[in-house]
Amino acid sequence: MNRILISILGVIVVGVSLYYIAVSNGDEGATAELEVEELDLEENSEETAESNEVELLNEEEIDSIVEQPVAYQENQEKTVKEIIAKQHHYLNKLAGWGNADTLDYEALQNNQEWQKLKKDIEWLKESGFAESVVLTDMGNAKEFMNVASSGDSKSLLYLHRIFHDLDAEINDQEVDKIWNVTHAFGNQPEQDQLLSYLSTERGE
Repeated sequence: MNRILISILGVIVVGVSLYYIAVSNGDEGATAELEVEELDLEENSEETAESNEVELLNEEEIDSIVEQPVAYQENQEKTVKEIIAKQHHYLNKLAGWGNADTLDYEALQNNQEWQKLKKDIEWLKESGFAESVVLTDMGNAKEFMNVASSGDSKSLLYLHRIFHDLDAEINDQEVDKIWNVTHAFGNQPEQDQLLSYLSTERGE
């Protein structure tokens, strides 16, 4: 009888031990799987965070480029500055000291210096300046030149003021007055006045 009880107890002990071992291994496997999943989630979160950070940096870089007042195409800074100075000097003679009101606009159309100014504005816009706010000023300069060609003296004055302000700013030229009409360096009221006049002359 005692032997039977001892045998039964032995079987129970072995069974319980085996069950405990099996459950423990199962828990460890589950724990290991959970740990792997947690690691994967952490890595994915880190990768997502890094990816978002890169995207944000790229957006910031793009914004900073667009908001730059002036940027130059590669190896073109010197040429750009020379053209701005040269054409400011030309426009001083053409429009300064009341000359804009007495100018022969019909004869101006065939003037070589006037045609050179037109080409220089195009070059500055397309090949001289890089992506920056000053490209808006080059677009406005082109428009004012077109309107001035029809005999509008005020458009010629605005064209002169754009080059005047740019020469003062990017070439550090000493001038008596800054007109503040450029988008690169000016201020809102003067910019609005300039654009309002341009829109009126174009019939917008």
